[in-house]
Amino acid sequence: MQIRHAQKGDEAPLARLLEEHEHHYGNSVPHGAGTPGASFLISPPHGGPVCLVAELEGKLLGFAVLNPYFPGPHLSHGLFLKELYVAAHARSDGVGERLIDAIRELAQERGVARVIWTTGEHNEGAQRFYDRLGMRRMKKIYYVMDP
Repeated sequence: MQIRHAQKGDEAPLARLLEEHEHHYGNSVPHGAGTPGASFLISPPHGGPVCLVAELEGKLLGFAVLNPYFPGPHLSHGLFLKELYVAAHARSDGVGERLIDAIRELAQERGVARVIWTTGEHNEGAQRFYDRLGMRRMKKIYYVMDP
C-alpha cells in the first residue's frame, strides 16, 4: 500500500470515495457529485488543502484532507484534519493507520506544532480507532455557522 498526495488521474476514483463518504454519513448525493470536489483536491490553490490518498494495486482505498491553519500554540502553524475516510471494504486492513502515519510525517516535514480534528460524539468507531492509536482527547465546544 502506498500513501501519496492526490494527483492527476485520481479524479474519478477520488470522486467515488467522496460520494461514498457522504453516503456513509447519511447524506444523499447523486452519482457524479464528487467530481468537482475531487478536482479541487487534486489541484488546490496555493496554501489550500492537502489530500493524501491510500492506494493499493492501482485502487484508491481511502483519503485524508488537511487544511493549514494559523495561529497555533505559540504562534505556530498547524493542520486541521477535515476528513479521514477509508472505503468500507478496506476497513480493518491498516489503511487508516497508514494515513495517520503519513499525516504525522507531513506535519513533521512542514514543522507544524499540532494536527487537530473532530469526530461526531456518536461516532464511536472513529473514537475507538483514534484512542487505540494513542491520540489525545481535548474537551472543546464545536460551533457551526450556516450563513
